[in-house]
Amino acid sequence: MSDRSATTRMILFTDLQHICCGDLEWLSPDGRPLPLLVPPEPQVAVQATTGLLPHGVRLVAQPARKLDPLPAGTRIGRVVYDDGVYRTWHLDAQCATGKGAFSTGQPDAVAICAGESADAFAWKETARCQIDIPGQTCFDGFTVFLDPKAPPAERYKAVYSASPPKQAYAWLWEKLQKIHPRHKDSRLTENEMHCIYGVISPDGIRWTPLAEPLLIHKSDTDTSVYYDSWLERYVMYTRLYWQDRRWIGRAEAEDFRRWGPVEPLVWPRLDGSMSDDIYTNGRTEHPGVAGSHLMFPMVYHRYDQTSEVRLYSSADGVCWNEVPGGPVLTHGTPGNWDSEFICAGKDLVPFGTDRVAIPCAGTCYPHKYPRWKAVLEAMRVTWAWWPRGRLCAVAAEQEGEFCTRPLAPAGRQLRLNVRTHRAGEVRVGLLGIPGRGAADCAPICGDSLAQPVHWRGETDLRASEGQPLRLQFKLRAAEVFALEWVETGGTPALL
Repeated sequence: MSDRSATTRMILFTDLQHICCGDLEWLSPDGRPLPLLVPPEPQVAVQATTGLLPHGVRLVAQPARKLDPLPAGTRIGRVVYDDGVYRTWHLDAQCATGKGAFSTGQPDAVAICAGESADAFAWKETARCQIDIPGQTCFDGFTVFLDPKAPPAERYKAVYSASPPKQAYAWLWEKLQKIHPRHKDSRLTENEMHCIYGVISPDGIRWTPLAEPLLIHKSDTDTSVYYDSWLERYVMYTRLYWQDRRWIGRAEAEDFRRWGPVEPLVWPRLDGSMSDDIYTNGRTEHPGVAGSHLMFPMVYHRYDQTSEVRLYSSADGVCWNEVPGGPVLTHGTPGNWDSEFICAGKDLVPFGTDRVAIPCAGTCYPHKYPRWKAVLEAMRVTWAWWPRGRLCAVAAEQEGEFCTRPLAPAGRQLRLNVRTHRAGEVRVGLLGIPGRGAADCAPICGDSLAQPVHWRGETDLRASEGQPLRLQFKLRAAEVFALEWVETGGTPALL
């Protein structure tokens, strides 16, 4: 797999992809390296050195901080930060006989509603476009994304899940029989069909539905879609329902109108409760860090119908792992508006100059509590935020050390997103660059989102143009969240 860090100004430590694994090195008594194969005879006593092995450090997901809820009735779908404005969309398909995928009647009208906000708090509806999709019911899983590959007429795309018109059941069921059982949604039958449909728009205001479904699949909750320019594929994360539990599935497409099968991706942890679900995916990127694959899945606890949100990370969007450190978002304490249930939306967006945030929603009722009108109205939305770049830390409680894999600098100077205890410090060295070792680095102390790194009073990296660098970090009672390359006299990308 190619290394995309060559064009990345900010490097996040949300997983191991930028951290050197290292290994022991075996040396002779006089300090010479000994090879694994055909070492010189005779056999001598050898000693091991740790080489570039990381030690004394661990990854720790950072908890979010919640703001007070927004005014009752505020509706936020997927949020996109576009040219200084927050934009969102939701599908309005109200039905008197139920809600979402479990409604039983035909809505009077179906509309895609656009909203905008200058500050992410005060929202106004800016457009409402009715779409003509006769016979469809049970709408859910609606999301919008901007397609960088599409022609202008299709720059905006949306997907949603719905039950198709009854007259389409027979041919859809016949088509479903040609799919391997591992790619079928077990909830679909001859008498209950669901599909994922697409809608296109030039501006996010005027929408045209696509007649043919994208997939025969039931996505009765959060679906995420984006175009991955590195894979050169559209990617969809949606719900799977396997083993009577909710999982996250993934599908790809070269053509937005023709998708491959939904493959299983993330499932409930084996060391967790046996009645947990991975309910939503919350896939996103960190603002300003292209190719940073992140998820905020909601873990649903059936035992008491509460929930929590955890952080997952991926190097390629295909292989995912949970970031250690526990949940990053939990329901509130008894008596609070979110005391029983919490979930995260998307996307992670800039929140002022020094924070990033995701929309989230909560309620004071268990998730499957009978939904009288007052219960539905108790659900409120707000924002969960982190200092920018601080989703996860490489942390050392005492002394620790790690090295990066070779990174191509995207600037002449280095800034660290770092936090230390009063007695702690961080030093960073550039291996193989004279005068730029960790011993030459001025100790970094305190709490900074963009602390300049100095070596004996100098900040220039002294690296040749295009020369990959391996960074050595020495920590004591400290946390390193990210690094960022800047030009001489420049400022970090997200300031």
